[in-house]
Amino acid sequence: MKITDVKAVSIDLGMPERPYGDAGLMRQKRVFGYVEVFTDEGITGFCPGAATPAVVEGDLKQVLVGQNPLEIEGLWTQMFQGWRHPKMDEALTISKVDIAIWDIIGKALGQPTWRLLGGARQRVPAYGAGGMYQVGKSIDALVAEMVGFVEDGFAAVKMKVAGAPLKEDVARVRAVRQAIGPDVELMLDINHACTVSEAILLARAVEDQRIHWLEEPVAPWDYRGCAEVARALDIPVATGENVTLLTPFRDLIDARAADIIQADPLYCGGLTEWRKIAAYAQAHNLPMAPHGNPHIGAHCVAGLPNGLIVEVGMYAGRKPDRPQIVAPLTVAQGVLTMSDEPGHGLIIDRDAIRWNMEHR
Repeated sequence: MKITDVKAVSIDLGMPERPYGDAGLMRQKRVFGYVEVFTDEGITGFCPGAATPAVVEGDLKQVLVGQNPLEIEGLWTQMFQGWRHPKMDEALTISKVDIAIWDIIGKALGQPTWRLLGGARQRVPAYGAGGMYQVGKSIDALVAEMVGFVEDGFAAVKMKVAGAPLKEDVARVRAVRQAIGPDVELMLDINHACTVSEAILLARAVEDQRIHWLEEPVAPWDYRGCAEVARALDIPVATGENVTLLTPFRDLIDARAADIIQADPLYCGGLTEWRKIAAYAQAHNLPMAPHGNPHIGAHCVAGLPNGLIVEVGMYAGRKPDRPQIVAPLTVAQGVLTMSDEPGHGLIIDRDAIRWNMEHR
C-alpha cells in the first residue's frame, strides 16, 4: 500500500452572533478544517482539525507520496526533519497528517485506533467543556449551560475563569457548584491568563467548592511558575494543551509543573508523539487528559493505561446552527463507549461539508 495524495481543507463557518471567549481570547470567527491522506488501495485517512494547506499539499505531500503508511515512525521523522529544519508551526500541521495516517493504519488492519494504541479500556470517562465568557451572558445563563451538560449525561463539567474580577468569578463558580450538586466534578480553566500569585489567589478563593482541577494557570511554557502554583495548592493542576513535542513535555514533567498532563494530539505531534509523551508521563505516575477534539482524544484515553478523561467541547448538547460534519459522540452516565470500527471510526457527512463550503 502506498500514499497517493494528501489534502487539507479549511472551511470558514462565519462569525458567531455573539463572540465568545476565555480569559484571554475572544473568538471572532469559527473555522472547521480537516486533513485527508489517500492510498492506492482506496483507503482514506481522515483527521478533523485545521492545518495549513500550503504545507500539507506542498512539502509534506512530496515527502509522503509513494510511502507506505504503515511505517508510521519513519513517516513522522521524515515529516518533521526530512524536508526542512523543524519549526513549531509545521509541527501543528504534521500532527493532523500523522493522525490521518493512523486512521489508514486502523482501516488497513481492521482495528480501531484505540486498540492499536494499546487497548487499555473500551469505556472512557468524559466531561463537558464550556462556560465561556460572552458579552451579556449572565450567571444564570452560565448555570443553565453547565446544568445542560449534566442533563446530557456528563458527570464532570469545565468552565472558564480569570476573565472577570475575582469577586465575580467566585460568584460564578459558587453558583455552578450549587446548581450541579456535590457529585458532579467541576474543573476551572484559566487559559494561562494569570501570574503565579493571581492563580493561587483565585484557586484559594474557591477551593471550598471541591474543584477537580485548575487548568493552565500560567503561561504554557512557564514550567517553574506552574510548579509554584502546583506546590501551593491542594487542587490538582492540569496543563499542556499548548505544549508541542516530547522534549518540552519532558521538561514540564521534570519540573513537576502539573498533576495532570493535557497534551493535545492535534498539536503535540500527532498520535505518534502523543503516545511517547504518555509513556513519559506514566513513568512519573501522571495521568493524561488530552485537550481538544474528543473524537481523537477518546482513542488516546482508551488506548493508554494512564488515560484519564476525554474533553467534549462546548457544543455538546446544543443544536448547531449548521449541519455537523463529524457525527457527535454519545455520552451516557459520564462515559463514552469506544466502537470496534476500524481506524478512528469517524462518520463524515460529505453533504454537510458541501453545505458549509457553500454557505461560508
